[in-house]
Amino acid sequence: MTFATSNEWKPRYFDIGVNFSDSMFQGCYNGSTTPKHPSDIEQVIARAHLFNVDKMLITASSIKESEEHFDLCKEHPGMFYSTVGVHPCTVAQEFYQKDEELNEYTESLVPDVENRLSKLRDLVKLGYEKGYVKAFGEIGLDYDRFHYASKEQQITMFTKQLEVISTLKDLKLPLFLHMRSACDDFISIIKPFIDRGDILKGNGVVHSFTGTKEELEKLLELGFYIGINGCSLKTDDNLEVTKMVPKSKLMIETDSPWCEIRKSHASYKYITTYPNKFYPEIKLKDREPSVEESNGTQEQGKQKQKQKQTPKQPQIKFDEFLPFPTIKKENFAKHQSAVETLAKQKGVENMVQPIGEFAYPLIRSRNEPIFVGYVAEIMCELYGIKDPKDIESFIDLIYDNTCKLFQI
Repeated sequence: MTFATSNEWKPRYFDIGVNFSDSMFQGCYNGSTTPKHPSDIEQVIARAHLFNVDKMLITASSIKESEEHFDLCKEHPGMFYSTVGVHPCTVAQEFYQKDEELNEYTESLVPDVENRLSKLRDLVKLGYEKGYVKAFGEIGLDYDRFHYASKEQQITMFTKQLEVISTLKDLKLPLFLHMRSACDDFISIIKPFIDRGDILKGNGVVHSFTGTKEELEKLLELGFYIGINGCSLKTDDNLEVTKMVPKSKLMIETDSPWCEIRKSHASYKYITTYPNKFYPEIKLKDREPSVEESNGTQEQGKQKQKQKQTPKQPQIKFDEFLPFPTIKKENFAKHQSAVETLAKQKGVENMVQPIGEFAYPLIRSRNEPIFVGYVAEIMCELYGIKDPKDIESFIDLIYDNTCKLFQI
């Protein structure tokens, strides 16, 4: 394997966990159907691409999402890939009958459960043929959230979905796995499939890992890769476990719009300010001076007089680390108004700029693929990787291993 030399190197990121079906990317938050801002998926994508997030795996939680994501992959060829599968927290509403009086799901499967599983199988085949589908998932167990699906429902449908992908083992499609507080049951269910050869050993990633050292060791024994995001980096105990992940088995993700790295997280102190190795400097073309600026260079006295009469400029609050404005979701319209005022005062005609005060704002508390570089930087710190060339090799290794697993 060869890596680019330092003078021409730039990071390449593959975010293996992006939830673009989430309503936050449509401007809707906390279950509301009233948007706080317009749909901004394209702006989020452009910003990620600007900072070298070259590829993203768009994860599915339901049959509907599994199918809908094909359109995103078609619109962004070579950058977006998708999964097919039903999340453990979604299996109740997807596969089980509902008691309308009690407003809860029963333990009885829907009559057409086999048709729904066949639909999953057909989507895998179709998506694979089109080059979109690169993993089967997100499937697994989540024992922290039984309010979405019971233990029995999760176990049943994890098993049935593994049976589905076992019928397509000639595709050698990797698994995109979810495991929360359920390691023993998780392994007892999946290991027989591996032992029989229905699933290739190591052909999958356990994403958003938050488990213990012992759980990590058990998953590594099965050969799985480990996906790390903000949820994996919350506490000092998390960090002690995370740094035990072999570099050769590491993948990085955001799980956006969830799992952001917050100020309260033990890992937050390792993030440094742009520009740096993980977020190289973006060179902007010099803009033409405005008429007011040109006149001002010729008439300094008049310029000073005008400055005294100029209204106070709106203050644009920037992200702590990256060169973008940051706003609360409810302040989107207010921010846009402030930017328009600032542009008029500065004589700026082109308000669409990739970075700086006129760039599209980050929405506070909403994670985005652009932040995957934070995970890379934190992991370098945990591994003790300091030398610039070693950082380059490390980031390249993660990217290459990810492409290898997903057959890209």
